[in-house]
Amino acid sequence: MEVKIESKVGELNQMVKCVYSFLSDCENFRPLAVSEKIKDWQSDCDSCSFSVDGVGRLVFRIVERVQEELVKFTIENPQAENVFLWVQLKNVSLNGTRIKLTAKLDINPMFKLLISKPLKQALDKIVETLENLYKS
Repeated sequence: MEVKIESKVGELNQMVKCVYSFLSDCENFRPLAVSEKIKDWQSDCDSCSFSVDGVGRLVFRIVERVQEELVKFTIENPQAENVFLWVQLKNVSLNGTRIKLTAKLDINPMFKLLISKPLKQALDKIVETLENLYKS
């Protein structure tokens, strides 16, 4: 069963080209991955990988970039197939950018109830982290 989960829409106080530049290079994510649950961080421009307690090893790989509009990732994990994350950007003013994250994954219908709420919370947390990063 295909499940699609969207974050809240975030408001970033930064030019869209700066936000896009940051999000389209996985090397930039290292400072955001500071947590006692995240271990073994590795990254290059197009991908990052790390281990998360209770989840296992995750690999985020950029599969599509649309200048100043979209960065699309695939997420590789032995426990899941066909997992994608879209980061959509919209320029609203000189120093104003809106952001929304969308996750799409194929999962067993029984797991939909288990994963939907925590995944929505994780997407919203990423948006909040970026909002804090780009506070004026």
